[in-house]
Amino acid sequence: MIANFFNKTKPINFLVLSIMMIFVYVVANIAFFTDNFSWQFFLKKGVLLFMAILLIFILNFIIRKNALTDNNSYALLFFILLFGLFPYSFANSNLLVANFILLFSYRRVYSLRTSVHTKEKIFDGAFWIGIATMFYFWSFIFIFLLYVAIWIFNKGEKRNFFIPIIGFITPVFLIYVYYLAVDKMNIYYDLWQANYSFSFQPYTFYKLLIPLSFLIILSIGSIIPTTKKSLMAKIDFKSTWTLLTFHIILALFIVFVSPIKNGSELIFLFFPISILFANYIQNTKKYWIKEMIIYLFIIIYFSVYVL
Repeated sequence: MIANFFNKTKPINFLVLSIMMIFVYVVANIAFFTDNFSWQFFLKKGVLLFMAILLIFILNFIIRKNALTDNNSYALLFFILLFGLFPYSFANSNLLVANFILLFSYRRVYSLRTSVHTKEKIFDGAFWIGIATMFYFWSFIFIFLLYVAIWIFNKGEKRNFFIPIIGFITPVFLIYVYYLAVDKMNIYYDLWQANYSFSFQPYTFYKLLIPLSFLIILSIGSIIPTTKKSLMAKIDFKSTWTLLTFHIILALFIVFVSPIKNGSELIFLFFPISILFANYIQNTKKYWIKEMIIYLFIIIYFSVYVL
């Protein structure tokens, strides 16, 4: 029943998905995050909620423009459910903002499959990555995604390899000039602290272990048959799927080096993994498998709050 409902993209789907995101966001904030209640608190939470809802529509735009899935809402559904499985994704506002900004970069990176305004797309993609890096240092890793896209989509003329550097440096230089002008260079230097940790002990707690184990199992079970199918697809989709695979690898690298491992770092995986799951479920002929996967997501979502 649920799988059938999200099998198409209709206005009612976006209404339901928006309500789901609001529900997931509010429940996460009530259950896990305590703070001094003030008008600043509610303003900040309101802005982040609005940003979370916008994520749905930006993600849908990227998917539709680049044909990353069929005409369905599965990727949007999984995107929201992933936030539900890892509610601390809402805890770090810098992480949420960085990923919001990175979506604008992904929009340009994945659109490199077409030959329209190539140089502008490359510059814009690197520019947004540069801005995202100001909020979360390890976001700069996705500059490699841009270079992979240039290579995969045969946009490798010499000039194109220098454009990402210029695009990335532009916002970095502008923010440098700003902090230099207001004499707060200490803040600028703090932006470039490469904090990291290889401790995975937090993943042994049930609140993370169960949803993370489910995510790993489903990812492995999805990527193998979906990749096989992509190899038989048109060259356009095959190239896009290769880029998506590299995207997952880069996101995993950020997860591994992230200094704080409470589930919030997994937000970098939400975009590519939700598209992976959507492609797997849309290609699955057996209806009961589709329903089972969605219901397992929902069951594990509620288990996070009772463990």
